[in-house]
Amino acid sequence: MNKIVSFPRGNWITLLSVTLLTLIVASAWHTLKTPLDPSIRAEYAYIEGEPDYKDVIGFRADRYDWHPYDFPVPPKVPKGTTTVYISFEIPVSARFVGDHILFTTSNQDAYVYADNDLVYTHGDWSSLLDTRGRAFHYVHFDSNLAGKRLTIMLRSSDPNWLGSIGYLAFGNEGNLIRKLSTTDAIYISSLSIAVTLIMLLLMGLMWRDSTHRRKTHLYLITFLGVFILWTAGTSSFFPRVFGLSHLWWELHLITLYILPLSVIPVIREIVSPRYIGRIQSTWRIFVLVFAVSTLTEIVGLSGYTNFLYIYYPVLLVGFLVLIHAVIRSSWKHHPACRYASLTLISFVIFGGIDAYHWEYHQTAVMLATTVFSVYTTLPFIFFLMREQMLSDAKLARENTELSQELRESQEEAVRDALTGCYNRLQLQKSFDAFSALANERGFKFSFAIFDVDHFKSVNDTKGHLEGDNVLKKIARTVHDEIDRRHVFIRYGGDEFILLALHYDLETMAAFCEELRRKLEVALAGVTMSFGVSTWHGDKDRLRALIDRADRALYVSKEKGRNAVSTENEETDG
Repeated sequence: MNKIVSFPRGNWITLLSVTLLTLIVASAWHTLKTPLDPSIRAEYAYIEGEPDYKDVIGFRADRYDWHPYDFPVPPKVPKGTTTVYISFEIPVSARFVGDHILFTTSNQDAYVYADNDLVYTHGDWSSLLDTRGRAFHYVHFDSNLAGKRLTIMLRSSDPNWLGSIGYLAFGNEGNLIRKLSTTDAIYISSLSIAVTLIMLLLMGLMWRDSTHRRKTHLYLITFLGVFILWTAGTSSFFPRVFGLSHLWWELHLITLYILPLSVIPVIREIVSPRYIGRIQSTWRIFVLVFAVSTLTEIVGLSGYTNFLYIYYPVLLVGFLVLIHAVIRSSWKHHPACRYASLTLISFVIFGGIDAYHWEYHQTAVMLATTVFSVYTTLPFIFFLMREQMLSDAKLARENTELSQELRESQEEAVRDALTGCYNRLQLQKSFDAFSALANERGFKFSFAIFDVDHFKSVNDTKGHLEGDNVLKKIARTVHDEIDRRHVFIRYGGDEFILLALHYDLETMAAFCEELRRKLEVALAGVTMSFGVSTWHGDKDRLRALIDRADRALYVSKEKGRNAVSTENEETDG
């Protein structure tokens, strides 16, 4: 509750941006919505079986039994029906003097009649399976539509789409072209924003050596790439310019299923660790849905379209799980969640509107509002870029200071002759230097002790010379991974110690896990076990630090070796 109350005070710029975006979306919706005029009555009729020549070419409206229906909701027809007529009685009124209509259909052939005259055709009527994709129909009539019956004959093998019309707009050429141009401008501007963000993220990755948030940035680039493909497949611009509407339709469907798979890794990188498990489970569910729908699509069962009615509720629940994770994560310790919450909520709202329109056919508008969600990613991405720049600058300053401070503490160090590591005489000095720096400047530092699993067996089976080579490889591998923030010590025999400044317990454990994997590869199957502890303040002593790490090392041995354990695990046990 405190978070909700304090949020408006500290985020007034974000709230102002949200308000402006809401006004823009509302304005676009008002401009591009195409509700049926109240004075126009929508009716339908259907054919049992396949249409013959007279049904197509010799169409006569008075031959059919017309029933009213609630446009744009598709009319209810008997199971097995493949052909339906949608008809509109246009009143004699000044607002219907236009001579053009613009409408969209999905996975359907279409014939358009003015009264009983055939004026437009789309699709190959020799096969129900040939017409696939979202088609945009711009029809010109020889005279204005006022006082005429407009009939659209639709044919499809897909009962989920039969009789559906995405939107239907009446008017003159100039009015409809303006609507199309506005729609295209919205899609193209969203694409431009996404491309620009990808370029900024790529430049950040190339120009900076820091690994901070590197994976997050890569995942964001992947998400934006998927968003670009989805937008291209959803808009009417690319099918109109390049044709091949069925390919753009497939692109729209595939990226619709992939979109959450590209979002979830980003969220997993920024939330509190306690939510990572459920987020990973959500990701697996979406992988399963995508795999099943793809398999059914490959075998010819139209899995992508047939799963949409199930997929949208699953998508809603999955995004609610993500929203819960970013809202419940501490914004103090995970500040990126503050901005990610806005992005996720916008996807849920805009995606829900689009599902209500395009898939459930409850509204009529010329726009997919989800394209506006890319604008809500701007605060999130700019925050991550700013965070990275500040982190790089801070690290550069700290490294400069650390270089000078640690040089003095290491000048008198005595190195181990075999491995080149510092020997155990350096341990107390390094601890004193690190604890002093940590105490004076508020730094963290952690400690790890690790040894070779079954080292005696290595000496017994391969000889002491090979045992020495193993110790040398350990030293070389670890030295390649550490920098001036670390002190690497051979404690005795096959035991090593690593002190790391600026590392808390979690970071140190992750670093040791990475070392463990690389050592296992470098040592050709010889494994190592790690115990990790962290400094608890100026009253913490070296002996206590070693004892906690040693007990954690014992936990790793109990796990079966080749593992990393922390003092928390030892305490919990």
